[in-house]
Amino acid sequence: MKILLTNDDGYTSEGLSTLTDALVDAGHEVWICAPSAERSASSHAMTLHQEITITEYGKRRYHCSGTPVDCILYATKARVFDHHPDLVISGINHGFNISTDILYSGTVAAAREAALTGLKSIAVSCSRRADGSYPFAEAADFVVRHLGELTELASAECVININVPAKPNGKWRSGVPAYLDYHDVIERRSGSDDDRSMVLGMRGTVAPSQRCDTRASDFSLVQEGYISVTALAILPPVHTQIQQRLEAMSHE
Repeated sequence: MKILLTNDDGYTSEGLSTLTDALVDAGHEVWICAPSAERSASSHAMTLHQEITITEYGKRRYHCSGTPVDCILYATKARVFDHHPDLVISGINHGFNISTDILYSGTVAAAREAALTGLKSIAVSCSRRADGSYPFAEAADFVVRHLGELTELASAECVININVPAKPNGKWRSGVPAYLDYHDVIERRSGSDDDRSMVLGMRGTVAPSQRCDTRASDFSLVQEGYISVTALAILPPVHTQIQQRLEAMSHE
């Protein structure tokens, strides 16, 4: 299988290299077009008014000065490679991209852009362990072992999103996204007395919490040690009741 890899941690990241090695060892042809530097939390941003530089650093290996979405745009529409891949995998990300995280994630956005282009795509992320390391080997092994069935499920309408906990229990479950509350602390830095020109800084972060308790969520699954596999619709289903009300209001 011809597989295009990208991420939002940059082309030199450990997660990307671990996944590359695992896929090559399994006999797949791996292409890479990943950001030149870390572009975490860039969501679906793309570069519209600046030039993009694509740099070749090896055979079928490129890094891109733009965002993760730019990587997919240029790898496909600008034909960096001779033809389209059979599959796009974004990751392995350093840290979860789960539940509400998917709105901010450059990793998931790259996979989503691939789907919008008509390609099958998978996003893969994992949690950091207490010692600062990540279960990249476990995540890569899971992807390789389940690649065939996951590829069948992916489509232009659906991205497969995988999250691997710090200490996987050896099992996986299908989950659904949940609402997370974040507890980032924002503080005013010294030297700014003018309320109209504030200088703010992030003092620190606390682990997010799930707003409503449900064991069916991807967030709950990883807390229990399961690898979470979630189907993400490219265009979310319409909220039927709200849509009906809007239609009624528009005809009043």
